[in-house]
Amino acid sequence: MQDLGRPGHASLGVTASGAADRAAAATALRAVGTDPSAAVLEVLLGGLTVMTDAPAIVAVTGAEALVVVVTPDGSRRTSATGEVLRLDAGATLEIGRPVTGVRTYVGVRGGIDVPAVLGSRSRDTLSGLGPPPVMAGDVLGVGDAVVGPWADGWQAAAGRDAGTGGRQPVDLDVIPGPRDDLFPPDAWDVLAATGHVSGHADRVGVRIDPARPVPRLDAREIPSEGMVRGAVQIPSDGSPVVFGPDHPVTGGYPVIGVLTARSADQISQILPGTPVRLRRLRGVGD
Repeated sequence: MQDLGRPGHASLGVTASGAADRAAAATALRAVGTDPSAAVLEVLLGGLTVMTDAPAIVAVTGAEALVVVVTPDGSRRTSATGEVLRLDAGATLEIGRPVTGVRTYVGVRGGIDVPAVLGSRSRDTLSGLGPPPVMAGDVLGVGDAVVGPWADGWQAAAGRDAGTGGRQPVDLDVIPGPRDDLFPPDAWDVLAATGHVSGHADRVGVRIDPARPVPRLDAREIPSEGMVRGAVQIPSDGSPVVFGPDHPVTGGYPVIGVLTARSADQISQILPGTPVRLRRLRGVGD
């Protein structure tokens, strides 16, 4: 379960959390005419099956996957990611394994109604705050966070350029700083070379296996500093770690830069083994 997150609690040791691909989550809610602060289901690598006990309007966005609606009489209709779907009472929605991307989002008209913790319905996987992970047999209520008129037939944006389907490198834009002064100029050349997303990837962070270790001017660690989503930390082994929505609030490795909001969404949809390049935004920090 995810929403916009719970920012403003770092002093308590609580990170913001929230949807890993914020644009995809927002698109799902917009498509069904629901308040952008409502909760959605974040589904990792598909495999979700849900049944309705009342009519519902839903949208599935994010990673491209086969979506199937099974009507109460047993007939099956396939759909694409990004389509707005009307479900009758007793219908079943099935989401298959994505063909590109990692995470899909299910938005329900009215939002998913679960108790909020510190003002958010997001599940923080690092601290354990928020609603527990959805399990087989769970019953989820639907809220009333409807906004605006319902636009019949409105289609969500599909086919987002996540860049995870082929083997072409995915370019991720990085804003330099705050500790880029601790790195030699050729550190950016290493980041711009093709590396690969490692198998160590979750909502806390994504480790990248670089073309070669990213050099530092000083191998010593620095005092712990506040961290943000998209921060690119460089540990002593030279392998970048990009923080996700459930990142720790502090860290002791220097941060050479921070991903843009678009790239922070993009990396949440990248499978392990995908080639990536971290591209410094020119004119920023020069």
